[in-house]
Amino acid sequence: MKNDSSACYDIGSKIFNSRQGTLSVIEYYLTLNGLWIELDQYQGLKMCKADSITYTRFVEKGRIFKFLHDLNYEYDPIRVQILGKEKLPFLSEKPDDQSCLIKETPTQVLQW
Repeated sequence: MKNDSSACYDIGSKIFNSRQGTLSVIEYYLTLNGLWIELDQYQGLKMCKADSITYTRFVEKGRIFKFLHDLNYEYDPIRVQILGKEKLPFLSEKPDDQSCLIKETPTQVLQW
């Protein structure tokens, strides 16, 4: 775990300023995910397993909101469907879980 406030600030700024723009949904997700992984290396928190699970889900929810917020407008109907769900999907596919938002298949990118 690294501890560098200026690096965290720079990575956070890149995340904040990220938009889909001309990127495909997968390219946009991979860009954000790479930045999130890099930021996670700087943010080691010591907590019990139960708190860690709760915190991870909280962070994941914020990342879902960021991802959905800055998708291009043509994804508005999907964004509304996803946000209307009782339980948000995971942002990335987890083993043994079919409720994920990003699928790396040619026919289906956003799952809802």
